[in-house]
Amino acid sequence: MPRDRYIDLLLSLLRLGLGLFFLTTAVLKIDQLGDTAEFLTRSRLLPACVSLPLACIGVAMELVVALCLLLRRSYRGASLWAVVMCAVYLLLYAQAWARGLDLSCNCLGSAHEIVNYPLDTGLRLLLLAAVTLLLWDARRPRAARRGQRFDFSQTDE
Repeated sequence: MPRDRYIDLLLSLLRLGLGLFFLTTAVLKIDQLGDTAEFLTRSRLLPACVSLPLACIGVAMELVVALCLLLRRSYRGASLWAVVMCAVYLLLYAQAWARGLDLSCNCLGSAHEIVNYPLDTGLRLLLLAAVTLLLWDARRPRAARRGQRFDFSQTDE
């Protein structure tokens, strides 16, 4: 039982940490929607006219996911959206890098040119692994998350 509580504590800390991460990035990106839209335009996948609306949707999704993770509301849905967001961003990033496009990152409110692509890819993969772990945790039955066990033994009466 102590091991289960330790794991639950670590998963709760991961949930809170990722919730704070998404909240921070969303709040800092609100003032810099133009930079996020510019990144989407430079990826050359969609017309430039949809970049700003997609940037707004992305920031709104980050904000909703952050609040859901922090408040543990709709945990399964928020975890799934976090996986989708991270996977889509990783695919956008990877295809732009593979095509040799110039990339800059608007991470945590500071736009900077990416110079170490393998390290940046590894960090994005690590973030994707962390939110996938949260999705796994959200899909476990509640009794398993709380360390409770059901007793299905038969009683003789």
